[in-house]
Amino acid sequence: MLVGIGIDLVEHASLLEKDMEKLSLRLLSNRELDVYHKLCSSRKIEYLASRFACKEAIFKAFKNGDKTANYKDFSILNHEDGSPYVKCSTKASYEYLITLSHTKNYSVAYVMIYKS
Repeated sequence: MLVGIGIDLVEHASLLEKDMEKLSLRLLSNRELDVYHKLCSSRKIEYLASRFACKEAIFKAFKNGDKTANYKDFSILNHEDGSPYVKCSTKASYEYLITLSHTKNYSVAYVMIYKS
């Protein structure tokens, strides 16, 4: 059963105005932080912005659902082929279908959530 859909767009410049290290600690799970710290500086903004957009899209897809989740509850990881997926131990009864994309200035995420 479809629970909801969500989309979010993040402008890279809005994140560059902030302390990126502080923001990464607030937004990223431990597994995501491991990946983030291994990236070259030019890829970090795309990675952080796309994860932020995806997590915001997840919250939008849940609409009026559980408001106790936070950014670190969700890990946006990649399969070996590069395709993204969501790992969330607190909401294990859901299936997340996501797609991420970015340009030089923007990152976008689209999410569909299904109840297992």
